[in-house]
Amino acid sequence: MDGRLLVLQRFIEALGEPADISSIDSRKRFQKAVYLGQLTGVDLGYRYSWYVRGPYSTALTKDYYALAAAQQSGEVAPADKFLKPEIVGKLQSIRNLFATPFGVNLDASSWYELLASWHYLLKVSRMTPQDARQTMERSKPNLVPYIAQAEAVLRDQHLID
Repeated sequence: MDGRLLVLQRFIEALGEPADISSIDSRKRFQKAVYLGQLTGVDLGYRYSWYVRGPYSTALTKDYYALAAAQQSGEVAPADKFLKPEIVGKLQSIRNLFATPFGVNLDASSWYELLASWHYLLKVSRMTPQDARQTMERSKPNLVPYIAQAEAVLRDQHLID
């Protein structure tokens, strides 16, 4: 297995996420999990831009399709190749970020989309909270009722101020 794909597979495993990309929701979840995982300081080099479903990386899309193809052709990650323990620790430290809070009526991929979108608008696009909320109201009205919960979780993880 190509080294880049091996690292991506181990990264997703350390986050406790499935590598499934069989549906739009699973691909959205994969995209947002990697976005959020990179916020720990473990930079895989994927750069994101704003897209219909929030932060999106075309390079990551190519790589997760290549990873899926490698796995389907029978390639297996070498059992003796792992991420360094300190990297795994950083990634595992944000696993609770992925748990949809009680009272948030969103599926996992939508919760990830909300987390990644809110972070991206505030930190990458450098919007004020008011401008970020207006952007969300225009582009993702179904997520707006849960912004406060997403903001609280991101603050708890020290990912926003």
